[in-house]
Amino acid sequence: MEKVLSGKPVAQLINRTCINLITRYELKPQMVLIQVGNDPASTYYVQSIINSGGKLGCLTQLKILSDKISENELLAIIDEANHNPDVNGIMVQKPFPKHIKESKVNSAVNPEKDLDALHPLNLGKIMLEEEGFLPCTPAAVLFCMFYYGIETQGKHIVILGRSSVVGKPLANILLWKRTFANATVTICHSKTNNLAEFTTQADILITAMGKANFVTPDMIKENTIILDVGINDIILSNGETGYTGDVNYNLCYNKALAITPVPGGIGRITTSVLYLNLVNACLKSRNLYKSIDEYIKLIFMDNNEIY
Repeated sequence: MEKVLSGKPVAQLINRTCINLITRYELKPQMVLIQVGNDPASTYYVQSIINSGGKLGCLTQLKILSDKISENELLAIIDEANHNPDVNGIMVQKPFPKHIKESKVNSAVNPEKDLDALHPLNLGKIMLEEEGFLPCTPAAVLFCMFYYGIETQGKHIVILGRSSVVGKPLANILLWKRTFANATVTICHSKTNNLAEFTTQADILITAMGKANFVTPDMIKENTIILDVGINDIILSNGETGYTGDVNYNLCYNKALAITPVPGGIGRITTSVLYLNLVNACLKSRNLYKSIDEYIKLIFMDNNEIY
């Protein structure tokens, strides 16, 4: 296993699968991407989405809305996309202003177009181990581990963060009775006492806290595998804005068996998964259903073929 778990080769395989499926089935995938406000981390991710879409043959309509927009106005924009037959997928970038309830937005998106799998129906399918969309970031973590041959069965995986976007769905996926899961999972959060007691037990540590450089060497055991989902903006010594993860990469590097960089790790894969979900939604609209296991086979086992 490589020491640095780059997201680039994983993303390339997923992108190639998207292109192959679009070519084979003559698809024209179209997404509506909504951003409310100008949160720096959100803007960074949205820009990477826009840059990737055109290369894959997907159309992305970006709607940047004021952080003063009312909840009803936002819901109306989502409803319009729900009823547009040309739109295959919808993504509403987090976070939202405080006056907008995340639960209302998640429930407003048509579950058949819900690319981030945050509708209650899609989250329920994850809990029940039923087929459906995989949330983008949890799927990126899963595909990263699959690509690098990281064994999860019987391993103790500790997740830092309990959000509905990453922590909770990822924990449920890792509990699935599948060869790529079957893990023992512990979720820690801001109210966890003696946090290091849990993190130092982790065979695999997954961080999704949104706290820059929070994890230090005293919080991990020797040869832990670290998957850093965090993307935090920081001010560099030259005064410019840079990005770092939840893990102090430089300090933890020598102690870890393997570690993802930030940027260039999980985030790179997440963007590709978003478009895989868009292609999946497009196929579903034409009753060309493919299961999660079929997608794993397409991405990691059959990718030398053109479909």
